[in-house]
Amino acid sequence: MGNVRIIIVATFALGVSVAFADKLSDFEEAAAVVDSQPRGKAGCKSIPYGDHRSNCESQGSKVHEWCDGGSRGPVTCVSENITRQLKNNLEKETKAVEALKEKKNNLERDQSRASADDEKNKIGKEIEQAKKEIEEGEKRVEQAKKDLEARKKLVEDAIYTIDQCIAYRRAVQNSFAAALDRVRNENETPRITELARKLRNSYEEGKPGHEVQITDKENALKTCKDSRP
Repeated sequence: MGNVRIIIVATFALGVSVAFADKLSDFEEAAAVVDSQPRGKAGCKSIPYGDHRSNCESQGSKVHEWCDGGSRGPVTCVSENITRQLKNNLEKETKAVEALKEKKNNLERDQSRASADDEKNKIGKEIEQAKKEIEEGEKRVEQAKKDLEARKKLVEDAIYTIDQCIAYRRAVQNSFAAALDRVRNENETPRITELARKLRNSYEEGKPGHEVQITDKENALKTCKDSRP
């Protein structure tokens, strides 16, 4: 019975020793990543906990996809003034066509009242010119409508893309926040405590960068929402 107890204790001690060795290795690898990168820029591989690191990497892989303005869609609407200018242009071109139509109607009334052929012919030429101008004006109106519709689509696409970008950036930020909470309490051995301090400092230095990125996208999102026609 005594021998069995000794074997069990020895096996438990060995298991604990292996666990500490694995944990130390994880922390050393994470700290090496910190040392190899600019301050506060170590990335997900600087997280020594497999669950948080895996979540950070899976979410982080989507950040560039959704935040860089590539295949997923636009991530900026530049300025709400663009929408306002397009709406003003459509209104201006529409009013211009309406004025030309009114001018043509007046000319047609004048022509119907004219008695002399010369005067009728003269007004007829003005009517034809007005018709041409109306046709050109209606083309400009159609183009202005297309421009505004294209702007509307860009704005809606950007709102969706930026929303996704912010969600993924926050997920990455949350992974680091969870890792930060854990490294603050690491004290199994002096070496792990030392490495945990290095990781803690790295996460804290990187936090403002995450917040700036999110704030920038939140500002871009507000601009897009204000840009809706």
